[in-house]
Amino acid sequence: MKILNVLALFHNWLSDKDFIWWPFSFLRPEPKEYLTFKLTFLMTACFGGLAFMMFMIFAVVNNAFYFNSAVSTFFMCFFGFFIWFNLVTKPLWNHRAREINSQV
Repeated sequence: MKILNVLALFHNWLSDKDFIWWPFSFLRPEPKEYLTFKLTFLMTACFGGLAFMMFMIFAVVNNAFYFNSAVSTFFMCFFGFFIWFNLVTKPLWNHRAREINSQV
């Protein structure tokens, strides 16, 4: 079995879990559907925004809020999710979608 198939199998098994998509389960496409750039951009906005909000709440509660760290956290949350969704999730999800659609 190719390493790409193993990675896609594991990643997509994990991506199919409901808790991964909470609270944005409405964004999850069907396994046979392709992830598009538009959808990964929307996912980045939602998950990056949630992560940023959680980091900021944690910082404020712990008296560790600084404007400079807030700015860098903002960019890292969105940049990190954007990179992950477009370089990892999208290719592995679309790999499975291609396999499913070729069998139909």
